[in-house]
Amino acid sequence: MFTILGADGKEYGPVTADKVREWIAGGRANAQTQIKPAGGTEWTTIGALPEFGGAPVAGAPVPVAAPPPPPPGVEAMASQAGGPLDITGCIKRGFAAGAANFWPILGVSLLVGLCNGVIGAIPILGFVATFTLTGVFYGGLYYYVAKRVRGEPTELGDAFSGFSVCFGQLVLATMVVLTLTILGFLCLILPGIYLAVCWMFTYVLVRDKGLQFWDAMELGRQVITKQWFRVFGLLLLVMLIALAFLAVPLGMLITSAVMAKSGGTPNFLLLGLGITGTLVCMLVMMPFLTAVLLQAYEDLFGSAA
Repeated sequence: MFTILGADGKEYGPVTADKVREWIAGGRANAQTQIKPAGGTEWTTIGALPEFGGAPVAGAPVPVAAPPPPPPGVEAMASQAGGPLDITGCIKRGFAAGAANFWPILGVSLLVGLCNGVIGAIPILGFVATFTLTGVFYGGLYYYVAKRVRGEPTELGDAFSGFSVCFGQLVLATMVVLTLTILGFLCLILPGIYLAVCWMFTYVLVRDKGLQFWDAMELGRQVITKQWFRVFGLLLLVMLIALAFLAVPLGMLITSAVMAKSGGTPNFLLLGLGITGTLVCMLVMMPFLTAVLLQAYEDLFGSAA
């Protein structure tokens, strides 16, 4: 992904290398146009990058560079979004992607979750971090998983790229989404459920599409509202799948608790098996269910650019 500096002095991107080549072919950029890789800090020229070896070389006649067109508005992106969500297809493709990328997704998810959890456990600071950094952590994580689902090459830095690429927007997204969702739950619960579903992909939209936080929230609301019950149904099905896998270890925990409450001797073996089984099932299911949700993201927003 790359960001270029237009002739109007504004930054455009991040966009793919193919999009940059498209701008070059259309005369909107040339070998002297300033460019930097996503996450980078130093600008260079397009002609200096090997990825664009076909770009006009320095000193050669080039068309006058015109600024790239501004990114489409939220309404335009919403109109380009995908059709009806295929719940069964999402689950099948998500489980296939989870199986193919099991260890990378599991390892990165645990690392991001651990970092977020450690910071969140700090007294006072942890509370502040929850309302500011949650989206920064998970925007990067979901971006990493989305690239895995697409079959694109990834690196560990992708999972933490929220800190370097769009930190401010993800902080604002976290604060606004959590605040408004909590207020929605306080208003008879149903508004909170509606907003939570509509904004479930806000963080990855900010990171993946390069949107401002409010544009990402509004895009999610417009696209998901059209088929809210279908998306909600997918979430319920994902929860049921998770509960099905957790049924046995949770049953052990409940049985152990009932025995202890009834005055009997606590069955520590049953308790230990229940705790161990619950943790193992959660770890095993994590890559699959995360991939299912990101597959739904691709189906809903993949064509919105």
